[in-house]
This record gives sequence, C-alpha cells and structure tokens, in this order.
Amino acid sequence: MTLLILIALGMGCRQQPADNTRAAIDSLNSAINHLKPGLGEFMLQIKYHHDEFGKALTNKDYGRMSYEIDEIKETTDKIRQLNITNDKLQKPFVFFYEKYLESPLKILSDAASKKDDATLKTNYVGLTSNCNSCHRENNMAFMKIAE
Repeated sequence: MTLLILIALGMGCRQQPADNTRAAIDSLNSAINHLKPGLGEFMLQIKYHHDEFGKALTNKDYGRMSYEIDEIKETTDKIRQLNITNDKLQKPFVFFYEKYLESPLKILSDAASKKDDATLKTNYVGLTSNCNSCHRENNMAFMKIAE
C-alpha cells in the first residue's frame, strides 16, 4: 500500500512540472505574439527599400539596387517565416508574394548584376504596379506606391 502511495505521489510530481512548463510556454508564446510586428510594419520596410531602389536606379548605383532587392527579399522571408498576416489579406501572404513579387524581384536582381538599365527601368515600373495591384486586391488601394 505504501508503495502505491509513493508511486502515485511520484507520478503527481512528474505531472506538475509538465503543467508548469506548458504554462510557461503558453506565456512565452503570448508575449511573442504581442511583440511580433504586424504586416503593416513589414510593408513599410518593403516600401522603404522599394523607394531606395528607385533612387539607386536614378543614380545607376547597381550595387545599391542589388542590396535593396536583397532587403526586400529578406523582409518577405521574415513575413513568411513568422507567418505574419492580418484580417485584410484575402489569402495567405505567400500567395501574393508568388503572384506579385517573386518574378519581378528575380528579374531586377539579375538585371542589376548585369547593369541592364532598360530591364531595370521596365521591371521597377512593373514591381510598383504589382505592389499597387496587390493592395487593390486586398481592399487597400489607398496604399498606393509611387514610382
């Protein structure tokens, strides 16, 4: 009988730390969700790098253009990795990335490395147009990106 009581107490002790661990994990997840930037904050970063790309294009600063494209890609990677979303998106961000950003970013990156001014100008306009199309598709047309 004493052995059964000791076993029961031992099992109870093992379950309590698991409960405390679960509570700690839930608490940390809650804190992370409160600290995680929203989609708008990431979009501001993308806009900044888009605009800086435009300045670099004007100045024919190919290294800076490559840098800005890499920064846009890095920002979109973070959005996907952190599963950033909001209630305005009609579909997951990855859908819109593949539809509007993936191809122009690749073309711009390749064109910057080749110093291909014509392709850079055409696809910068295309990238800007794609950003605005995505905003329209997600009922955010008032967030118009200028070239």
